[in-house]
Amino acid sequence: MASLHNLQEKNGFRSFLIFTFLLTGILNVGFSINSSNFRVKTIEIESTSNKYDSTNFSKEVLNQSIWFINSDTFISKKMQYPTIENVEVRKEYPDKVILVISEYDEIIVISDLRGTIPVRNVLYKNGLEIPSSAIGELPTVVITNGPVEEGFNGELISMILTFKNYNLNASNLSFNYDGEKLTGVYGETFINFGSPIDLGTKASALGSLLENSVCSGEVRFVGSEEIIANC
Repeated sequence: MASLHNLQEKNGFRSFLIFTFLLTGILNVGFSINSSNFRVKTIEIESTSNKYDSTNFSKEVLNQSIWFINSDTFISKKMQYPTIENVEVRKEYPDKVILVISEYDEIIVISDLRGTIPVRNVLYKNGLEIPSSAIGELPTVVITNGPVEEGFNGELISMILTFKNYNLNASNLSFNYDGEKLTGVYGETFINFGSPIDLGTKASALGSLLENSVCSGEVRFVGSEEIIANC
């Protein structure tokens, strides 16, 4: 009986210790969450773009508990800045947050000459068009006549992303669309794509050709994958 009583006392004491440790842990977590020491005081931005600074994000972060800051905190910012693809949150405890901002890739510059005033936009990977006066290292497409069918931009995105899979300098690509057919130039190669459909498939066939040979002439598509090359 004495042994049983001692065992019960030991089990009771062990349960008391476990409860005490758990309660202490819960209290410590609660203290940390509510402590002013763990409220964000410093914000840093890491991005390849210079359009963002800490003041753009201070409302969502400053004086907030660092424990609750995550990527979902900035969903509204993705709507405000639609070129943002992701916001990665890095934390330096107790009160510093580093926001690593990545943007959707810029795909191509679209110059629309159909109106009385030319319009120049940058087309992003997510389909967004934003006015821009800079071309940089991007390929270009000039629209001289219309109409432009729905899905045209998606075809351009598919084409350029496919070209990037090959050992080609995409910035040397230039295109023209006259409302019926898409043509292009790469180095000394003139390209007749025909209708601007299946451009991803056509880019794959063309990329294989240009990556492995030099064509000083015309390449014409008679189908999505069939090429007539006059080099």
